[in-house]
Amino acid sequence: MQFTKNNYYSAMDRLDNTEFFASNAPVELDEEGNPLVPDDSLNFTPKEIGTTTNPMGNTLDSLKAKIREGTSRIEFSFIGQGKGNSQQPTPESFGTREREDIRELLRANEMKTSTHASVHSQSLAGFTQRGFNDEARSQVLNEIKKAIHFAGEATKGGAIVFHMQEWQRPLSHLKDKSGAQFEGYTEEDKDAVLFAVDNRTGELVSTISKNREVYRPVYLTAKDVNKIGQKDDFGNVLRENDWIDVHGNRIAKDASPEVLFNRVPKFNSEKTNFEVQKLQWDDLVKETDEWNKNNPKTARTPEEMFAILEVENRVLTAKGNSLYHAQQYEETKHSRDELLDEYKMYKEVETLTPENERWKLKSKFLGKYRGIREDDNPDDFYKRQIKDIENRMRHIHEASASSDVMAKQAEETINHIESAKKYGLKRTADTIAKAAIYAMDTYNRNKDKFGLEDPIYLAPENWDPKMFGSHPEEYAEAIESSRTRMVELLKMQGKDESDAKKLAETHIKGTLDIGHLNLFREHYKGDPKNFDKWILSQAKNLVEKGYVSHIHLTDNFGFDDEHLTPGQGNVPMKAFLKEMEKLGVKDLIVEPGSYNPTTAMYDTLSMVNSPVYGISRRTRFRNVHEAHFGYTAPGFFIAGAYVPSNDWKPWTDIPLE
Repeated sequence: MQFTKNNYYSAMDRLDNTEFFASNAPVELDEEGNPLVPDDSLNFTPKEIGTTTNPMGNTLDSLKAKIREGTSRIEFSFIGQGKGNSQQPTPESFGTREREDIRELLRANEMKTSTHASVHSQSLAGFTQRGFNDEARSQVLNEIKKAIHFAGEATKGGAIVFHMQEWQRPLSHLKDKSGAQFEGYTEEDKDAVLFAVDNRTGELVSTISKNREVYRPVYLTAKDVNKIGQKDDFGNVLRENDWIDVHGNRIAKDASPEVLFNRVPKFNSEKTNFEVQKLQWDDLVKETDEWNKNNPKTARTPEEMFAILEVENRVLTAKGNSLYHAQQYEETKHSRDELLDEYKMYKEVETLTPENERWKLKSKFLGKYRGIREDDNPDDFYKRQIKDIENRMRHIHEASASSDVMAKQAEETINHIESAKKYGLKRTADTIAKAAIYAMDTYNRNKDKFGLEDPIYLAPENWDPKMFGSHPEEYAEAIESSRTRMVELLKMQGKDESDAKKLAETHIKGTLDIGHLNLFREHYKGDPKNFDKWILSQAKNLVEKGYVSHIHLTDNFGFDDEHLTPGQGNVPMKAFLKEMEKLGVKDLIVEPGSYNPTTAMYDTLSMVNSPVYGISRRTRFRNVHEAHFGYTAPGFFIAGAYVPSNDWKPWTDIPLE
């Protein structure tokens, strides 16, 4: 079967016979007799709307089946990771011969292609339960490279699609430029979980729940010591809330951690303890706003402030232990030195004392140290006592040293605390940029050898609303950051900046899955009627600004990613497609679900009123879809060997067909 958008169907068509191309669909006329275009008319054909291969079967066999069904745009889809098998193949499961067969079939049928990398559950930034991990990130990058390698040898180029599901973040924190607000669950705004990481290692420093409280000491300020308006030893004029050290000198809020620990905790003489302050999430938000106002170059997030306070408390604990042990060390060392002097003196006296008089010396010794047996040797006693004291000293200086090490490590950590977004976005961008350079190199190397028609480009796909990268503004930020990173890497290779920017825009473009975007419907806070306007405006914006050039068509009811046939859920599908048509989008893929693998594309073509091949009158999918009784007819004439023999006609002359 062949699909087309123009009036030329075959070499035997008579283009001057309008009857051949008249539509069976009723046509409304205006007052002057001109045909009216229906409001929902769409002009997409199978040249623009394609479908996917079966991700759980043989890709070559699936391609052949889709060609017989009339597909002219195909997305090779894979579900396996690592080593594939017959039920979960990967791009690497198909060798040189199969790739050549696929390539020839695509060329013979003039098809367009894209490739969906293995559907993975890992983050492009390498986020795991313990934080960001480069090994996990490398595994994801390798899966994407497999798809690029396959596309470079077996397809005509096009998009390399993969999911973007970076790390969990609260939906209640999403307040986009349109004013739309979302909520993951009823109490999410109160107890949502956030992350802070060490930017040296990517490991989690703290997992922060917004309903947790954090405590810190109350430090002395200029107000507490009545020094407001006075100058300290360095000429700083003290303000009311300025922290001070033991000498009354100002300690700046943005001082280094080492200096900050010179603050003086406020002592409560009535309760004989140091005062502490309880901070809740809203308090941290206010402090963060004040910090960012005064320190715009080192802006922080509330989760970073929370993590810094927790680490500061660890530093205080370690420093306190170190000081306690250090104090004991001095006392214990003094005791040991006294005992050594006494033992030395005892030995000198013992040497000068005659043998028959030494019992008197021992008697004085026994009188000084009570509880010692009479048969106990003073020499052994001193040695034993000195050894015990030296063991205590060893314990003290080891404990103190380890506390100092812990304090120093924690102090250093404070300088490297970042929110998951600050750290993770850089890792995501780096992964996409490196994959895009690999795609660019693969295309340049194979375009002549294997007849690649379209550049191979990275096309990250929006997915789970609960994960960073799914919201359109996050998505655009990730695409922009990836392009910026690719430019940096290309400049390191000697590329000119303007050329590098063009290459980045060519090889990093996105995939918008309208069904995935519709999953925000369940979390939308506002009038449900306004959600359709929101989803259409966001999709339009992504395409207009060049972040998206590849579209996935799926449908659902806003709860889960069920992959219903487009038009069968509550996605504003016709309005969306109309916007895409206006914007000139020509690359759309229908992704079937579990129950519509053979009907999803045809149902979609019916919805968009796509024309169908015919030698007689031109008809459309909606006229014949799921219909019968004469909607299709044989050709007007048959000649030669195709004419059925009259020997096999019934007496009624009714054709056997």
